[in-house]
Amino acid sequence: MCSLRLEVEQAIGLKFPIKNGDAVIRFEESMESPRSAELLMKGLYQNPEEVKHGFQSLHQETANLLELLLPRRSRLKDWVEQLPEQPKDAEKFLKDTSEQLQMQDRRILQIEKELLIKLAETGLHDLFPIPISAFAQVNYDEPAIKLYLRPLGRLAELLHLNPDHLRHVVRLHFFVLLLLIAGMDLDGQFCQQRNEEQVLARLACFFTLKQIENQSEEHAHCYKEWIKSWGGITLLQDFSEHNSIEKVRAAMIFWRRRATLTWEKAWEIVKSLESEPFSEYPFTKGLQGNYKFYN
Repeated sequence: MCSLRLEVEQAIGLKFPIKNGDAVIRFEESMESPRSAELLMKGLYQNPEEVKHGFQSLHQETANLLELLLPRRSRLKDWVEQLPEQPKDAEKFLKDTSEQLQMQDRRILQIEKELLIKLAETGLHDLFPIPISAFAQVNYDEPAIKLYLRPLGRLAELLHLNPDHLRHVVRLHFFVLLLLIAGMDLDGQFCQQRNEEQVLARLACFFTLKQIENQSEEHAHCYKEWIKSWGGITLLQDFSEHNSIEKVRAAMIFWRRRATLTWEKAWEIVKSLESEPFSEYPFTKGLQGNYKFYN
């Protein structure tokens, strides 16, 4: 955790508060499953007993079909080697077993139809979007974060993601979010915008993705799939691929320090200054320092 904290601090240019020489961080990981993760933990089958009953019925009727087919097969094999003594007996046998097979086939088709309806009603589209509270509890007032590991493991299983990579990128995301909420600027000022949860989440997604893209494609893939799972991918639409890290970070610093300033206004101001060096403007106080950008 310490190395991850230092990595995040260095990348964004903020610092967690220090008390008695240690960073003050309220970051907890838990094996609990919150109520908001109930559907996710159930997985693809929201009514598993009904689906299981359908398979049981199909299994039983298939066994009944075999009980009809195997004796018929044996009798037919005998008649291949030696014709039946009485053609009428053979005719009656074939008609009787044919009727039985048709009836059994109709029963199987009906059960299959009902089972296919149940299976069609079940799928990933029923799970998404997953509430982000299924993955973490965020307290913007303290501030503190409680990360839920079991729902992450379940999501990795459903989406065929590497669970270790998924835990890493989500842990990184919430470290970035916690730093944006609780971190100090380089001149010691704190965030004045803790109520703007959507903007904070948007910035956390942006900075986390930029950091992960320098690690590996698989990590970036896991992170994007996780963002999609709770509908957060739209949060990145404000930032084009051509927006520099410095520009976004300058707007972030500017916005965090002013309680009455909207993110849209801060972003508009910074974009309007593209042709000028940021250091010439007063809002960049607290921006200079030995931080590392991602590029």
